Amino acid sequence: MKRLITMVAGLSLILSLALSLAPSAFAIPGRPSPARLVNDLAGTFSSRQAEELERVLVAFDDSTSNQIAVVTVRDLEGYEPSEYATRIGLDWGVGSEKFDNGIVILVKPKDRTAGKVFIAVGYGLEGAIPDAYAKRIINEVMIPHFMNEDYYGGVTEACKVLMKLASGEISELREDEFDEEDAGAIAAGILMLLIIVFVLVILSKAGGPGSDSGPGSGRGRTIYTGPIITTGRPYSGWGSSGGSFGGGFGGGFGGFGGGSFGGGGAGGSW
Repeated sequence: MKRLITMVAGLSLILSLALSLAPSAFAIPGRPSPARLVNDLAGTFSSRQAEELERVLVAFDDSTSNQIAVVTVRDLEGYEPSEYATRIGLDWGVGSEKFDNGIVILVKPKDRTAGKVFIAVGYGLEGAIPDAYAKRIINEVMIPHFMNEDYYGGVTEACKVLMKLASGEISELREDEFDEEDAGAIAAGILMLLIIVFVLVILSKAGGPGSDSGPGSGRGRTIYTGPIITTGRPYSGWGSSGGSFGGGFGGGFGGFGGGSFGGGGAGGSW
């Protein structure tokens, strides 16, 4: 009896030590049910932002089979961001089992402790999204937004670049890649200005002496409504408020496919 008590006490001590040295097994959130790609557990997005991001990521999954899961948490519970994000990818099975083409974007907002972010990349996408690219996306796209507490802006801009890389739309990050939208907006503004000047010149000539297009003439009249110029997003699914991709938040996503992760990716803090 005494020997049994000693054995039980020894096992209890070992178990207590193991639990004290390891992070809680319940720290990693379980696979969401119903399945969804946007899991804002930290409450950083508005419901409309979460719905729009979910819709776009579901559409991207439908068209390419690549899956991007976005997870925000308030506490990493003692885990390193890389371990936490990779564990989510493995436990949830982000990406397809055949291609291992999943990405996990983990964000812990800044509060009394530093903010943390990690992009975990599945085995099948490590060639398209090497660690150096993930690091650049974090440093040049996400953290500048996060420092202004714009978590939605940082995540969506990162998703745009990641989607282009994962789908093969681009194969490398040029130095001007992140300035592409700004350059497009400037070009569109210049074009609009030139069109306005051109129209004003035409109208001034049309209304001059000898013109037969004045108020009393029925000949040669032209009604000019002007061009409609838009600066579109890199991914055509972004910006629409409709449900054209098969449903809104919580709908349309068929579930995770069993993808695997090997620790690829990068992280950062602010």
